[in-house]
Amino acid sequence: MLFKPQDKDISRHIDYYWIVDDASVFLNNNTYLYAFPGITPDMIIVLDGYYEFEYQGKLVQQNKSLLFSFIHEKVVLDFSELRSFILIKFKSRALGSLQPFVHNSAKEIMYNPFGFSALAFGGTISQLSRWLIGLSKDEKVRFLDNWFLSYYKKEREGFVIEIAENISADYNLKEIMAATKYSYSTIERYFKRETGLTPKKYQCLRRFKAVVTDIFATKNDDWMHYVSTYNYYDQAHFIKEVKHYTRFTPSQLLTIPNFVSYRPNCDEILQ
Repeated sequence: MLFKPQDKDISRHIDYYWIVDDASVFLNNNTYLYAFPGITPDMIIVLDGYYEFEYQGKLVQQNKSLLFSFIHEKVVLDFSELRSFILIKFKSRALGSLQPFVHNSAKEIMYNPFGFSALAFGGTISQLSRWLIGLSKDEKVRFLDNWFLSYYKKEREGFVIEIAENISADYNLKEIMAATKYSYSTIERYFKRETGLTPKKYQCLRRFKAVVTDIFATKNDDWMHYVSTYNYYDQAHFIKEVKHYTRFTPSQLLTIPNFVSYRPNCDEILQ
């Protein structure tokens, strides 16, 4: 079940809390899933069981809460022993969604995309499971709102959030430059400081995320559809970008289990 944060400040940075009582129901026996680079930070809170993931040649077993801030390459997730959890979906602004809650710089987070979370939250992130077990769903939402509020600093909200809310929801560079009168180099400096990415890399990841979501949702193998819909130069450019971020061809993507297929969308939020 999906729940929107009830606090208005928290809801500006977090889309939803996805509370799953029985992981086997939604996984439908697909316990091995792929996740790919993107601009949506996620936090997973394990309520019962544990999960494993393989990333950059390392296999990690985890039964504590973890913040996936940025993925540099594909991740293979094993949810076979995960029975109950909460997934917290941040706004798709790369590290810009996290900045109001953490004191770490984008550079520090990019360097250590998983390990930084315990330090960022002063160790309390490891206790979330214990605190949340036994609470009703509404109580879990209120608790998480208050927990994030205890770390929230409005002054850490930066240029990228202002762009999303007041200038251009799709981060159109021409619109941003026209509205701010900033040069590209100035905008690039803000983006790198707040998201860890240049505007061009950010836009590429936004497009890639939209493309893979479309591929997994529709199973459409008409590659020219993606070329024209998402403004690639040609089919070769489209295939090259997909392989760059996934190490798979578009045809191979159609055959693999993936986390995007199971992630709910914001239209399903109950509160």
